[in-house]
Amino acid sequence: MKLAKYFLVVLFILLTGSPGVAAGPTWPKIDTALSAWQGEKNLLLISSAETPLETTAVQQVLEQVLLHGFAVRIDAAVADNDTGLILELRDGKQMSMAILRRASDKAIIAFERHVQAPEAGPAAAPATAPLQVNPLSSPAVPSAPVVAAEPRLAADLPGPLALPGKPRSVAVLKNTTDADLIIALQSDTGVTRYRMQDHQLRALGEFKKKNKALRALYLESGDPDHDGATELAAVWADDLQGIYTGTDSRLSSTILESNRQGFSAQQGPGAFIRLLKGKGLVQFRGKYSLWHGPVRALQTGEEGWTAGNEPVSWASSNLFDITPLDDTVALQRTAAGQLRLVSLENGQPLPGGTLLYDLGDFEGAPVAVSLETPEYRSGFSKEDMVRETWWHLPPRVTVTSDGTAYTIRRGRSAGLPLVGKPSGRDQLIALHWNGHQVTVTEPFAGVEAFMLDFALIENQGSVKAALLLLNQKPDGSGNAYLQIVPFTGHP
Repeated sequence: MKLAKYFLVVLFILLTGSPGVAAGPTWPKIDTALSAWQGEKNLLLISSAETPLETTAVQQVLEQVLLHGFAVRIDAAVADNDTGLILELRDGKQMSMAILRRASDKAIIAFERHVQAPEAGPAAAPATAPLQVNPLSSPAVPSAPVVAAEPRLAADLPGPLALPGKPRSVAVLKNTTDADLIIALQSDTGVTRYRMQDHQLRALGEFKKKNKALRALYLESGDPDHDGATELAAVWADDLQGIYTGTDSRLSSTILESNRQGFSAQQGPGAFIRLLKGKGLVQFRGKYSLWHGPVRALQTGEEGWTAGNEPVSWASSNLFDITPLDDTVALQRTAAGQLRLVSLENGQPLPGGTLLYDLGDFEGAPVAVSLETPEYRSGFSKEDMVRETWWHLPPRVTVTSDGTAYTIRRGRSAGLPLVGKPSGRDQLIALHWNGHQVTVTEPFAGVEAFMLDFALIENQGSVKAALLLLNQKPDGSGNAYLQIVPFTGHP
């Protein structure tokens, strides 16, 4: 029976049984054509393998298709439906091809091919050697004459990795080798350390917070005490609620260092914390305001981690609105949501330093602040009185050693309530200051998901890729994923 109201995508994958086929070529052009489809996103996945879900090739395709928002079926009984698409992958000795057709008239709507690498000589590794997925370097090639290596495409890296729970923030602790990462994820239950290798996560221990009422806000990584070890600053909110007093988010922080069991933990100041370019920065909340007092240095001593007594030299603004690029200039977020360059010496905007670029409406973790004077917004009873304002933290801004700032552009929309569908892409962008103007480049591919947080993957001071924490919903309440996207360079 024909399903006229459904869009069916048939993926017919021809597997030869060779171990190398599981790590076969990817198809960015085909992927783009599927992304552009505006119909119902129901997908039929068909493979000639006896157990398709146990094969690496099908798993990789399935992960990518799910990220596009398709509901996937694995049922050959409806393969003759004429309302969908057919994607046929052909593997030959010299060339692999991907052909995307309309099922109704078999017309080709997308085509892509890859020339197979020449076979290796006698000294090459055996054909059964596993192919290692490496997010930090170019893929391995057989021992044949080598020309200039081509940059990796986003589709050459593993697809999104589904995550348990609802993580709010991510941090990279270190690159242990070229093929794996040590990362940390923060959620409402605590902070978990993982080894990410071969597109799998292996838990290496966790920190479970004692106060279960604490809610995750964000996670920072750095070395503020300059001991050569990476510390994590996990910032939490304790939402104190009263029937007639409203909600007030009290701040708490934990400073974590890695050990064999997971983490050693010390209590930090009850304030916002940022770790920037080897420095720790602190700012407290006010009784009726999100910020109060100057920005101070995070310091450690016999009493543990505390805020210093003296403000930093540029402490005239709040902690998240100012991000120093060097010792003289800083990136400032204005009340209207724009970014501009200001002088750290006097806080004045720099000529040519205003960025006329739409960063979208990003709403990070919420923080409730009590109102000194409650407001009536609907009626005039006690229950109609509004006693707090909910603020949302801005997206992360990370600065590399060359003074380039990276942040999130919210290009994805959740659509209209009840009837709309999510559309658009979020993207990690780079901001550059050449002394005359601020410019924007897009060195990372966009993703069809809501980007909650990111961490840069660097090697010898150069950005190689980015680790993205994604979610199906902008508030982080949906299914969560990790995605590595390669750095394609600044045009």
